[in-house]
Amino acid sequence: MISKLIKIAVLSVLAILVVLLAVLQGGLWWAHKQEVPSKSWVGSPVEQRIIDEMVQAVIEKQRKEREPGTVAKRDVHTKSHGTFKAKFRVLDGLPSELKVGLFAKGGEYDALVRFSNGAMKADGFDALPNVRGVAIKLHGVSGEKVLPGDEKSTEQDFLMANDEVFFAPGIEDMHKLVRGEMGPLLKQNPRVGALIADSVLKVVTNPLETDYYSQVPYAFGPQGEHRKAVKYALLRTSSSFSVPNVFDRHYLRHAAVHSLNKGTVTMTFAVQFQQAGEQIEDSSHRWIGKYIPVAELVFEKVEGTVKESAGEELSFNPVRSLPEHEPLGWPGRVRKSVYPADFKWRTEENMNIKR
Repeated sequence: MISKLIKIAVLSVLAILVVLLAVLQGGLWWAHKQEVPSKSWVGSPVEQRIIDEMVQAVIEKQRKEREPGTVAKRDVHTKSHGTFKAKFRVLDGLPSELKVGLFAKGGEYDALVRFSNGAMKADGFDALPNVRGVAIKLHGVSGEKVLPGDEKSTEQDFLMANDEVFFAPGIEDMHKLVRGEMGPLLKQNPRVGALIADSVLKVVTNPLETDYYSQVPYAFGPQGEHRKAVKYALLRTSSSFSVPNVFDRHYLRHAAVHSLNKGTVTMTFAVQFQQAGEQIEDSSHRWIGKYIPVAELVFEKVEGTVKESAGEELSFNPVRSLPEHEPLGWPGRVRKSVYPADFKWRTEENMNIKR
């Protein structure tokens, strides 16, 4: 038992050192606060070529890393901390400026919520540095959706992580990351290393007692000159002091299940409006607006245990959205192509296994 603890501690220290060395590889990041210049090719064929190359790189990586005969899993947020049933309740009595799309009137939607680690194999230790994510799928949402091929879907998806900013300032940075060109990227933009370090070094002891943020902006209203931009947040309503059980490689899932075995848990869903000067295309800087509650997410009580594989067949994509809440900025345009391609690939591979 002691040797296992020492091994985990060593791995954690090594992971932190790797991140810090990556930061220093490009120089002192705090001396190079870089802005992403506006690109004339945003949304152009040039950008689409970059996105197509990212799709190809993701699928090639999936094929290369997957062991034959094993279940094909997500490229990112691979490890689940459980998928749980919940109710998404839009608050009654919202002011008129908040009565938009999904939030136009009070109501309740069935939801499935998947917690995850951003990057790690399904059997990796939760104690190691990582970004933590949450994906929310609402059912029974009427209205045409933005995602091509899913226009008639009655689902609305939200994706968030436990850091307020996105680690890649521009699509060129993400392009390099997807292609495995970390060294050249950090030399060109050292700040990316700091953003990654900040996102993975947060201590999380229970997925239900953590704050999550959309990081990237979304529309809030129909197209037109009065359309606004927001970021979303899923905020904890309670927290308790606990020490991570580093002996348990799946302690985050076990902590969530333990909480829900005792009863329901409620979290607050909020919006943050864009302020003057805050960017859409570069989501690596924090917005300063306050978070305004618009709904609550109530997790149902759980009887027994929950498997890591629960929800593996689900597809979460924030582009599967009402037009009033469609993604803004390059991450949304990337997800529009990459996520369906990844889901299609793993679904087909897993069907071949069953045959």
